[in-house]
Formats: sequence, structure tokens, C-alpha cells
Amino acid sequence: MKKLIVEVCVCTQCVLNGAMDIIESIESLQKLKVQLRLNAQIQVVTTTTLGEGKHTCAAPVVAINGEIIEHADSETVMSKIVALTTKDVKC
Repeated sequence: MKKLIVEVCVCTQCVLNGAMDIIESIESLQKLKVQLRLNAQIQVVTTTTLGEGKHTCAAPVVAINGEIIEHADSETVMSKIVALTTKDVKC
């Protein structure tokens, strides 16, 4: 089983721009893992030091297995997670 590490910045700017909504979306996705046939363990990590220095203009910032997504929103993050976790699933 693949393991995804999803880091979500929870600095003030990121929280004000939707970081908590992203975390809630990921948690709801984990509850639907079986129905969506996701073949991965998803670990959510919060941090205040994601990306380079201050990222006021890039908030919220999320990293999935080290790949940084600036101006992240729930839809973008969920799409990326689903794409990465269903890639190796064979029907």
C-alpha cells in the first residue's frame, strides 16, 4: 500500500485562506477510502514552515509527498490525492 504524506501549512495566512477546509476535506476522503478504491495510507501533517519563507501571496500552501501546491484549495488537493492513490489500482 502506498503512503502519502500531506503537509498543510497552518500559519495565520494559510488558515485565513482555507487551510482548515483542506484538512477537513482530506479527513472526509479518508472515511471514503474503501468506496473510492483508494490504495494508499494518507497521513496529514500540519506545519507552520511549509514552502519558502513568508508565503502570504501563496497561501494556503500544501505539500503532497514533497510536491508543493500554492494557492491550494480542497478541490485541487483532493484531485491530486485521488490521482496519486488510484494510479496503481487494477480492476
